[in-house]
Amino acid sequence: MATTQPGPGTAGPAVTRVDVGEAAEGYVEALIAQGVECLFLNPGTDTFPIQEALAKLESLGRPVPRTVLCLFETVALAAAHGYYAATGRPQAVLVHVDVGTQNLGGMVHNAQRGRAGVVIAAGRAPYTTDPAVRGSRDNFIHWLQEQSDQDGIVRNYVKWDYEMRRADQVGEVVARAFQIAASDPPGPVYLTLPREPLMERVGAIDIYQPERFRPVHIGAGDPEALREVVRLLVAAERPVVLTGTTGRTEAGYRGLVRLAELLALPVVDWRERVNFPADHPLHQGDDPGTLLTEADLVLVLDQDVPYIPTRIQPAPGATVVQIGLDPIKERVPLWTFPVDLPIRADTGRALDLIADEATNLLTASDRERIAARQDALAARHEQLREAWQEAARAARQRPMGVAWVGHCLGQLLQEAPDCLVVDEMVTSNRAVWQQAPARQPGTWFGSGGSALGWGLGAALGVKLANPDRPVLSLVGDGCFVFGAPLAALWAMQTQSAPVLIVVLNNSCYNATKRPLVANYPEGYSVREDRFVGIDLLPAPRYDKMAETVGGYGERVEDPDEVLPALRRGLERVRAGQTVVLDMVLAHP
Repeated sequence: MATTQPGPGTAGPAVTRVDVGEAAEGYVEALIAQGVECLFLNPGTDTFPIQEALAKLESLGRPVPRTVLCLFETVALAAAHGYYAATGRPQAVLVHVDVGTQNLGGMVHNAQRGRAGVVIAAGRAPYTTDPAVRGSRDNFIHWLQEQSDQDGIVRNYVKWDYEMRRADQVGEVVARAFQIAASDPPGPVYLTLPREPLMERVGAIDIYQPERFRPVHIGAGDPEALREVVRLLVAAERPVVLTGTTGRTEAGYRGLVRLAELLALPVVDWRERVNFPADHPLHQGDDPGTLLTEADLVLVLDQDVPYIPTRIQPAPGATVVQIGLDPIKERVPLWTFPVDLPIRADTGRALDLIADEATNLLTASDRERIAARQDALAARHEQLREAWQEAARAARQRPMGVAWVGHCLGQLLQEAPDCLVVDEMVTSNRAVWQQAPARQPGTWFGSGGSALGWGLGAALGVKLANPDRPVLSLVGDGCFVFGAPLAALWAMQTQSAPVLIVVLNNSCYNATKRPLVANYPEGYSVREDRFVGIDLLPAPRYDKMAETVGGYGERVEDPDEVLPALRRGLERVRAGQTVVLDMVLAHP
């Protein structure tokens, strides 16, 4: 959204003095000043000053964030991540001391790798035993929960960590936390809040105005480097684009469509976001194949792992250009993909500039060559679509193949284009992507990381950010269990944020089984068809969990019932009820 920049001498005050009782009230006031809409909370013996502050301020008619109570911490952070992915606005998470921080678990990894701007706050065990000091130790756990370095639990994963040591710092540290979380590349930050300063009576605090402490955003990139990209693209005979999260902004999506159409660029799309319309003739699926091995120019956009070098690599003479907020992946210790021209830039700003310059360079012969490439890629696109349609037909059996469920999901999304999709399908993702084309930016969300259990909480966050649109959570059966389903389902129901959850139930940890079979094709596991610690049999009745919170569940085994069940589920979600559809798939 465009913002009006102040002219010389017109900037407002940097700090506003606000009357409060305790510093905990100042924390809530600071969240409101930062535009926080949701506080995702899992409470403990150290968070109650903030809970009291929320109750007090609301009773006094002061604005407060919406408190989203989460019965387990992973749901809270996944929800904040989902909210950020859907809006680009950082939200707040509040958990308790070291143990609550540890319970955030793999969701901290996902927030880091998914570049989710989230402000995580945690209580800290009280410092003192002085009864004259408010908030001092009054429970045996206050000795057990004090660690030498609580922040160290998450320091590898966050951009910034800090402990609020003085009550009068609260407005300052909150402003700093949000400024860093939202700055490019965005990511999680961590703030600890000891009880004593939270409960200190301060009378008034300084609220730092966000318009005077803005986050920094990366621009379009080095102009000379962009001109070199244009030259390379126009001259390329066999270019290919590999993209991962360019569609995190509408400008990135539109810019990529414009550039691809101008130069007939084949787009290979790893669908963390909707980066490019999947039914576009230039969309070439999710596997680069010969497009990569035969390319003379590889344009990598917002992609952390563009290919797996042990499986496929660019041709030795290919030129590789990488454009993104972090083109050399500074937080990945070993990342040695060859890149001839790395450009730190926001693709939402860079791609239009590249297209503008390329338009001016194209000759008549260039346009003829590009038109021929366009025709060839459109034919390749049609071949891919025909192969995928055949895969769906072959999967229409009992037990079902995942391609058939994907085909039915594609039909549902065509019937209901207002749906938003949260994707944690793991080994089922490609089969579903091929069957369920995504067309519009901002309608499909992946975690960007590898920790499982994200999809349920993230769907809650996406729904809270988009209350008028239905949200689907597509999860593997393992992901459903990892996602603390009781906590997630309860939050969906109590927050009036219903979600249609589709469990792709193949009754095993296929992400473990695949590499085992690939590396031991003649091993004992394969020969005896005995996979230790992999099969989830007998499979739990995941659909029954919905009933525990007043939701609706259904187990689907007949391929002809998949689309009707999806339609029934969507109807119930539109009516305000969370739904779990347990899709029983063929066992791999």
